[in-house]
Amino acid sequence: MAGKSASSNPLVITGKAPDTSQHVQLHPLALLTISDYITRHTLRSQQGPIAGAVIGEQNGRSFTLEHAFECKLQEQKGEVLVDGSWFAERLEQYRDVHKAPPLDLVAMFALGPVQGPQKVHLPLLKQVQQLTGNDSIMLLLFHGELVDHLQGGKLPISLYECVQEHEGAQIKFRELSFEVETGEAEMIGVDTVAKAGSTAIAVQNGDAAQTGESSKKATGKGKGKGKAKEKDKDDEGEMASMLSPEDDELIASLTAKTNAIRMLNQRINLIRSYLDTMPTSYLTDPSSTAPPPDTTNHSLLRSVNSLLSRVPLLAPQTPSVTLSNGHEEAAAAPSAPAPPPSGIHAAGAKERQDVHLTSLLAALSRSVAEAQSMGSRFHIVSREKDNKARTTFGSSGGRGGGGGGGGRALGGFADEGLMGEAGGVS
Repeated sequence: MAGKSASSNPLVITGKAPDTSQHVQLHPLALLTISDYITRHTLRSQQGPIAGAVIGEQNGRSFTLEHAFECKLQEQKGEVLVDGSWFAERLEQYRDVHKAPPLDLVAMFALGPVQGPQKVHLPLLKQVQQLTGNDSIMLLLFHGELVDHLQGGKLPISLYECVQEHEGAQIKFRELSFEVETGEAEMIGVDTVAKAGSTAIAVQNGDAAQTGESSKKATGKGKGKGKAKEKDKDDEGEMASMLSPEDDELIASLTAKTNAIRMLNQRINLIRSYLDTMPTSYLTDPSSTAPPPDTTNHSLLRSVNSLLSRVPLLAPQTPSVTLSNGHEEAAAAPSAPAPPPSGIHAAGAKERQDVHLTSLLAALSRSVAEAQSMGSRFHIVSREKDNKARTTFGSSGGRGGGGGGGGRALGGFADEGLMGEAGGVS
């Protein structure tokens, strides 16, 4: 787009790509406001130009375009300008509302061709710069002719900054690159607009008139004795046609998935058509010796190759089932061969096997720990019994003859000692 505007527009600086030194973030709320303003202006068949202001935050060379509002315009000597007092009051109101973080005027938006800014935009931009005392006001152009032709998620807008080499020279424009930034509140707002737009119906003026006449006729027919009965039937029909919140949520989910699948199909067809237009390469045809043309987009081809390499990770391959010739399997095999399991079932079976293996390992570890604990306890008990037996044997031998206790088992040392002491006393 920069090359096209540079070759046919004297107001745009030629021979340079879009400037990337400035970091510009465009928020969806500003885009929604601009598109809503243009849509209402078009559907109502309003006359006059379209222009407005965009407020945001500036931090050095970083800008954010967060909110937009339409401006009250007036024509003076063939030039389109803003109402100075109205614009100053409205801008001050926005500054009062957005104080944390503080937002101020950063850009003006208007309709414009793909070639870039025109001379009709210069008086408006100069007036706003004088009113605000800010020479770094940017210009955001909305290209209405590209709305029905753009694909691949591109936006029909361009952003320009004003460049004035020296005082008194004509203002020129340099195209800026920008990125779309979305916050949580904006995601909620965009989701609400998307859900409301999915059920909206465009009604032309003639259709609206026919709809009004039909509603009047229906009201006229309702007069009479059967008015109450027809009203009750209509109410019952409306109650029957109403869906529950769960059904609405399911329909919205299915609609979103359908749109996502349709967009994915379009992207795949686009990649396929692009690859079909590429010449034969030595990578696919070993007999080809022609080098790739200079217009080959190697970065895009690398992206396509990277996408293809990630596809097997997203969709696991179906494992091959090998049947053994053993007697047991032949007897247990069904009469009709079972179809091989799909990739999802195979992945689920592998996950279940991993879970069972982990549980078995945990049970085995617990059993080993319990066996080790039991062995330690048995060792301690055995050692204590041996120590007690040795102590009892030594005390009975020192008393000098307790009645031949040495010929008995070790388990009766304590009893024999007591009997020896009783004999000595007597």
